[in-house]
Amino acid sequence: MRFCLSFMLIALLLVLTVPVEAHHSASSFWHTDRTTFIEGVVKSVNIVNPHPEVIIEVTESNGEKSDWYLSGSGNASAWIRSGWTDDTLPAGMAVKVEGNPSLRDGSKALLVNRSGITHPDGSPISF
Repeated sequence: MRFCLSFMLIALLLVLTVPVEAHHSASSFWHTDRTTFIEGVVKSVNIVNPHPEVIIEVTESNGEKSDWYLSGSGNASAWIRSGWTDDTLPAGMAVKVEGNPSLRDGSKALLVNRSGITHPDGSPISF
């Protein structure tokens, strides 16, 4: 009996120590069936968890400037492992962006996949 109880306790402790990952679906926040294109200038890049963030200043058709929030798929560790540094997208660099728009009406936010940001010369920036 004592052996059985000890075995069950050890098994329970092993199960409780297994890393748990939580994730949410992109379709909970983004129109994954739609694509939006913008062009603008990089204001900032924050390689942070849970998702890296890029702010792009876009000149709208009426001439007004607005900030667009880009959320990258993946986490900060994935960006760093794929070679991103603080200099990958320097502030002031012109970029073209393709991404999935936010589900929130009027929101200026995009979910960007790995090939969604390109340099002015058309070469891709992958993350």
